[in-house]
Amino acid sequence: MDTHPVRRQLTRSQTDRRIAGVCGGIAEYFDIDPTIVRVIFVLAALFGGPGLLAYVVLWIVLPKGPPRPADAPKPGSTRPLFAASNSAVRIAEERFARGEITAEELQRIRSDVLGTS
Repeated sequence: MDTHPVRRQLTRSQTDRRIAGVCGGIAEYFDIDPTIVRVIFVLAALFGGPGLLAYVVLWIVLPKGPPRPADAPKPGSTRPLFAASNSAVRIAEERFARGEITAEELQRIRSDVLGTS
């Protein structure tokens, strides 16, 4: 029986990236908002700290993280699991607006697709 805990590895984010995914990867590792990490890097660079140098070094040193499917939500996100679900609801709303389906059918589609009651 393996009793070793799963170790997380600091990696560059493949989904939450602006330049190279360094700030997104750090944010994922520490489970914080990536905007906070980005602001810290910018402030460190502006005030003569090692912000830019640290970013470049981390860009080179950190491996790319595992890719997450584009339609998978970020941890803690409340958006629907698949982007297609938004499209399905939008299409149903358009059909309702044209009079092709009833309000009850639209509500049933919303609850089926989005998992709401």
